[in-house]
Amino acid sequence: MKVLVVGGGIIGCATAYELAKAGCAVTLLERAAPGAEASSAAAGLLAPLGESSQTGFARLALASWRLYPEVVRELRERTGMDVEHVTRGTIYPMAATDARDVDEWALAPEFGVERLEGADVQKREPALSPRVRRALFVRGDHWINNQRLVLAYAQAAVAAGVELCAGASVSRVVVERGRAAGVVADGERHEADAVLLAAGAWTSELVASFGGQLRIEPRRGQMIALAHVPAVLTYCVHGEAYVVPRPSGEVLIGATVERAGFQRAVTAEGIAGLLRAAIELVPSLGELPIARTWCGFRPWAPDSLPVLGPWPGVEGLWLATAHFRNGILLAPITARLMTDWITTGAPGLEVGDFLPARFGDAS
Repeated sequence: MKVLVVGGGIIGCATAYELAKAGCAVTLLERAAPGAEASSAAAGLLAPLGESSQTGFARLALASWRLYPEVVRELRERTGMDVEHVTRGTIYPMAATDARDVDEWALAPEFGVERLEGADVQKREPALSPRVRRALFVRGDHWINNQRLVLAYAQAAVAAGVELCAGASVSRVVVERGRAAGVVADGERHEADAVLLAAGAWTSELVASFGGQLRIEPRRGQMIALAHVPAVLTYCVHGEAYVVPRPSGEVLIGATVERAGFQRAVTAEGIAGLLRAAIELVPSLGELPIARTWCGFRPWAPDSLPVLGPWPGVEGLWLATAHFRNGILLAPITARLMTDWITTGAPGLEVGDFLPARFGDAS
């Protein structure tokens, strides 16, 4: 089977890799460079645990989290790249009024959830403000270098036989006699047996190119990296902002969620808010130099859930988009789910919550 994957972010690169492993002839079309957009506007948090593990989204997130150790090993073996998979855990400061009962979380034992009170908070993470008197520690929360992860998936995909076309701007999906016949990129037609749209916040434009309607909007995320040598923080801290120490010598602070269209800008207000929230949690961050700032556009659907599966009424057209703030976490399971679905006709997981057809105007 010949498959065209449109979009070279984490979802597109991971799925192209899995499709190639499954024996498909895959061409990956990316208008810029792999991981240039939303996949870079992230801190690589792998944190699936929430107050409920019974939703379709929670089950999807947990399944993906469980795949990560295997994925990290496989990518290292195939590419030699270290994607900086850190498994130390996350501290969640809690207000005095926060009444979450973690004893009722069915997955709490697997994730090593602990309550921290009083001096035990700073004993676990001395860099935390003394004003943080209550916190949850979730040992099962991990994090990863998302920029390296995308590049590792891209390299692994090419090594598996994927034709990677960077700088190829897709303008139209070709639909003939009710079937996706291919796409047009920079005026050139590319034909295939199946087309997968993994173009993130730009997916709606491609759907509109053949007369379909789908509301996927960008949500701008601004981020900051501070120089973190010598390191002042051991664990990831997640409060009003999240603070993520990386082995590479940076600490990341993120991230805003803004409805600003495709306005590519790092704003004084956005950066000031992130710094204020981070320094309140970890005062010593205020002494560190700013290494860089950046932003990206996360793809958001009206119900904040991913859009996965076949496009109704068009044979051979598939979508994997709208992962919003969870693209890095959900990449492994999305790649495997879509590969099974495209090659066998069965996704292997319950996907009713994520189908494009759930939106009445998806046609």
